[in-house]
Amino acid sequence: PTGKVSVYGVQPDGRLTYAAIDAATGRRTHGNVVSTTTLGFTPKAIATLNFNTLLVTEDGPEGKLYRVDIITNNNSLSFHPPVHLDNGYTHDLLAFDGTYLFGIADGVLRRYAVYTAKPTSTDISGSALIGRGFTLKTLTTTATNWLLGTTDTGLLLSYRVKGIEDYDRHQLKDATWEGMSHLLSPGGGVYYGHLPNGALYRYRDLNPHDANGDDITGHGTVDTNGWSQTLLSAQPNTVS
Repeated sequence: PTGKVSVYGVQPDGRLTYAAIDAATGRRTHGNVVSTTTLGFTPKAIATLNFNTLLVTEDGPEGKLYRVDIITNNNSLSFHPPVHLDNGYTHDLLAFDGTYLFGIADGVLRRYAVYTAKPTSTDISGSALIGRGFTLKTLTTTATNWLLGTTDTGLLLSYRVKGIEDYDRHQLKDATWEGMSHLLSPGGGVYYGHLPNGALYRYRDLNPHDANGDDITGHGTVDTNGWSQTLLSAQPNTVS
């Protein structure tokens, strides 16, 4: 695989982090750099739209959705005050595939179309019901309308979303994935699994859309510790 993996995160105190990983070697080439400013609210879920734009939901009954615009993530990390876009986004998990934003709340999966790189409330539309019973612990995207997630029981699951209440479910692994607190994919069949002890593991799926997990192999760790974020998200479609 080739490309740069851009990973944003949130520290327990609400500060943002940024790191870059070389997809070919698995080596962290930049960061983690940490902001001095906090988000100013308790975040619940995060999705990276692009290199300098995040969507973050607030952990509260109103389900406030914010856009966070990054100013710099080079030697330091700074961002503009979060922009409140809308309410009603009570999702426990968020993921963006480059076109669609997916969210899961109480086991219900919904899909929203995102029309611009810096969306306002009117640029996120649809709220299409994809299905129920999505009891996932982690969520990421591997391509447009392709989701990947893990469960508390250790399953690794892939979903192809075909439309409203129309999707295919593929069980890639039957066990051992229950320890992941976050699952990330920048595309290209590259996966990163984060453990609560701060380790970040890397995996390669030779064909991420063949509904078969036999070709998924582990390639060690990016780091054995140091990833202390409570939320993590990778920019989609940066690796091929």
